[in-house]
Amino acid sequence: MANEELKKLEQRIKIIAKAIDFVWKDKIGDFKILHENLVPEGLKPIARSISWLMDQITVQNLRRYRDECGIEEVNDPPHGLTQYDCIIKMKNDDRDYYLNVKTSLTITKLGGRFDISKARRMIQFYQENPNLVLLVAIIRVDLDNIWVRFSNAVVFNVAWIPDIYYNRANHNLQSRCNGTQTFRTNEEFVSELERQMEDAGHLEHYS
Repeated sequence: MANEELKKLEQRIKIIAKAIDFVWKDKIGDFKILHENLVPEGLKPIARSISWLMDQITVQNLRRYRDECGIEEVNDPPHGLTQYDCIIKMKNDDRDYYLNVKTSLTITKLGGRFDISKARRMIQFYQENPNLVLLVAIIRVDLDNIWVRFSNAVVFNVAWIPDIYYNRANHNLQSRCNGTQTFRTNEEFVSELERQMEDAGHLEHYS
C-alpha cells in the first residue's frame, strides 16, 4: 500500500473515531447502570464489569445515528466468537472496517501494554483477509458508583500499533495503545508478529 493510500486510510479512521466520540458525547452522555438499591455499597470501578454493555451501546448507537456520522451500514458479526464487534461501511467507500470495542477506565494509564487479541488468531484473521482494516476503539469512561461518564475514545488500526509485542505468558498480541500509529502494511505487521512467536518457539504450537 502506497504512502498516499495509507494517509487516506488514516483520514477514514479519524472519521470513524469522530463518529464514536459524537454518539457518546452528543447522543448518549452519562447514564445509570442499575438502581442504587441493588448495590447499597456501590460498584467497584472495574472495566470488565461493564465491557459487554459498552460494546452494545457503542455498536447500536453507531447504527442508530449512522446518517449523522457519514456511515452507510453497521453490521453485526455472524456469531459471538469473532475478533470484532461490528463491520462499518462508510459512505462513498468500498472498504469494510472491522471494529473491536474495548472499555478502559480513565484511572487506568494508557502508557503500559495491554492485550489486543490472541496472536495466532490475529495472524489467521489477517491471512484470511489480506486487505483487512481491523480497528480497536477503547472507550474511556469514569465508573462513578452506578454512573458511567464518558471521557474519550482512542481508536487505532491494529496493523499500525506503535510497538508489536508478543506476550509469551498468555500468547496475546500486546501494545502500548495510546492512539499513536506507525504506518506499515498488513504483511509487515503479520511478518513481525510471526517472527516474535517463532523466537518464542510458539509459532507452530499455540493457537
